[in-house]
Amino acid sequence: MVEVRAIIFDLGGTLLEFPDWDQQVAARWGGTHDQLLALRPEDAPERAAFVEAMLAAELEHWRRVDTEHWSGPPSGLVRDGYARLGRRADERTILTVLDACARALDGWARPFADAAPTLAYLRGQGYRLGLLSNTWWAAAWHNADLATHGLNHYLDELVYTSDLPHSKPHPEVFYTVAARLGVAHEHCVMIGDRPIDDIGGALGAGMRAVLKTNGHLSELPVHIAPSAVIEHLAELPALIARINGSPSRA
Repeated sequence: MVEVRAIIFDLGGTLLEFPDWDQQVAARWGGTHDQLLALRPEDAPERAAFVEAMLAAELEHWRRVDTEHWSGPPSGLVRDGYARLGRRADERTILTVLDACARALDGWARPFADAAPTLAYLRGQGYRLGLLSNTWWAAAWHNADLATHGLNHYLDELVYTSDLPHSKPHPEVFYTVAARLGVAHEHCVMIGDRPIDDIGGALGAGMRAVLKTNGHLSELPVHIAPSAVIEHLAELPALIARINGSPSRA
């Protein structure tokens, strides 16, 4: 069996938990508007119209991710939202809205309890560790979250699709993170909670793929068979050791 030399982690649902994320999307944009009023009250759109427009822009972004495996930068989503308001978002507006959004989201994420110990152990064993996240957020936001939770210094490479033309499950994003880690893709394993984006994408790129269930294993698409399934990250060191045919001291 080909040796695992690098381990690539998804972010949300894998290393960090975002409580009630899908259910609170309107509340996030409402919070963004509140912050926008504090930052630039003279130019803030009407609240309900702003929330509706930004919700629609975000939904369109994720529709394209799902159907085209496309990706785009944070500025594109803001421009789209403001176009729906009949406005043009200049550079200052884009930066202000993104700042407001970052403030509204501050503190939303929290790490899984076993994330830091697992990363620390695997890093100590000499594995190259990477991150690959489907996101429209700016990399700086995610990096600040990771630093807040003390996870950033365990990861060798951080790859966000907001900086790339494609998103998971497109194979190119998996090849990108493998290349940045300096490890051939066949020696990489992807860890994630999304069967299509993380597992199907990694398998399609010639990597192994481990599904993290977080205690909720739903029926998988018939064409996707994970290399392994875990409930918690704490199970990962022993699993990698078994794959590589070596004892685990975790």
